[in-house]
Amino acid sequence: MDEIIIKYADSDTYKELVSVGFDRAYIETAKNKYKGNAYKIFNLKPYEANILKQSCLSLGFDCAVHRGTVMCRCEYTNAVIFASKAQVLKLIENLKLQPFNLKNLAFELDRIINNNLDKLYIKNHVLDWSRTYIAGILNVTPDSFSDGGCYNTLDLAVSQAEKLIQDGADIIDIGGESTNPNSAQVDIDEEINRVIPVIKQLRANGFDNIISVDTRNYKTAKTAIEAGANIINDVSGFEYDKDLFNFVCHNNIPCIVMHSDTVPAHSVDFTSDDIVEQVYISLNEKINKMLDSGIQRESIIADVGIGFGKSPESCYTLLKRHNEFSSLGVPMMLGISRKSFINKELEMNNEEKDTITALYSAMAKGVNIHRVHNVALTKKYLDFAQKIQ
Repeated sequence: MDEIIIKYADSDTYKELVSVGFDRAYIETAKNKYKGNAYKIFNLKPYEANILKQSCLSLGFDCAVHRGTVMCRCEYTNAVIFASKAQVLKLIENLKLQPFNLKNLAFELDRIINNNLDKLYIKNHVLDWSRTYIAGILNVTPDSFSDGGCYNTLDLAVSQAEKLIQDGADIIDIGGESTNPNSAQVDIDEEINRVIPVIKQLRANGFDNIISVDTRNYKTAKTAIEAGANIINDVSGFEYDKDLFNFVCHNNIPCIVMHSDTVPAHSVDFTSDDIVEQVYISLNEKINKMLDSGIQRESIIADVGIGFGKSPESCYTLLKRHNEFSSLGVPMMLGISRKSFINKELEMNNEEKDTITALYSAMAKGVNIHRVHNVALTKKYLDFAQKIQ
C-alpha cells in the first residue's frame, strides 16, 4: 500500500495550487476560496482524491487536486485542503468510513490536527514541549569552525559544560568530530578519547543534566551511553552507520535524526522545486523507518540540517517555512548558531552571529529545541518572547 504523507502547506496559495497540477486557467478565479489552514497530502490515487474532494465539498470547503484527477488521467495526485480545525475534525470522522487508504489518511490528519507531542522522560528530567528548550554546544575538537581548540582539554570542557548549564542550557550537546566543510574524518578511537572522559568527569562531579552526544559512529555512541550520555545526535540521519541505527532503535534510545546530503557540510544545489518538501519527505521516511524498527515516537527528535548539503537560499527557505515541519509529529531541533550562510552577504563576527541566532530563536515557530553556542543570549531572547506572545 502506498504511504500517504501529510504536511502543513506553504502559505503561498498560488504556488501550492500550481504544485498539485491544478488547472492554471482557473487559479486566479479559484484561489480566493482556498483560505484557512492549509494541509498538503501526497501520494493519493485518483479515486482516493475524488472521494476526498467530495467529502470536503460536502462539509463546506474545497480540496485542490491535479486537473486530471476527475477522469483518473493521472496515476497519483497530491492534494491541498484549506479548512478550519473544526472542518478538519468533521472530515476525519467522514474519512474513517471511507474505503481504500482513506482510513489511514484520517488517522494521520487526526495526529496532525491535535499535534500533541509525547513527553520525553530522561531519568529525573521531563521534556514536555510546553516551552522551547536550549541545547548548549560543547565542541571538544581542535578544528570546529567557530570554537575549535577552545575546549579540547578535560578541564576546559567540563568548565564550559557547567557554564552552559548556569547560562540556562537544558541539554549539553558534546561533539568530538567537526563537520565543517574543511574538516577531516576523525578516527573513532580518537573521537572516543575526546568525548568519553568529559562525560565521565561530568557524571563524577554530580552533573545530573541531560547530555547528548553528536556522533555518527556506533562505537562512540554505545560507549557514550554506557558512560552516562542520554541522547544520540547523528548528523547523518542514522544513514552512515547501520549498527548505530539498530542500536538506538532496538534499545529505544532518545535520538536526534537530521537531514543531510553531505557530511562534512558542503553546500550543494538541490534539483527539487521545493526544498521544504524534499527535506520533509526525507525526514518522514527516516522517522517511519525508525518506528518500524522498534523505537518509540517520543524518543525521536528531528532536525532539518541547516547548512548540510544546502545552499544559503535553501537555508533561508527552510527557516522561513520551518513551522511546516510540525506536522511530522515529533519535536524539532534547529541549529543555525554561527553557521556561515548567515554572513554570506555581510561579514559578521561570532557575537553578531549569536545575536542573529537569538533573534531568530525568539521569532521562530515550530522549533522545540535550539542548538546554540551562546546559551545566555538565546535564553534572554526566548524569555522576552515568552512574555509578549
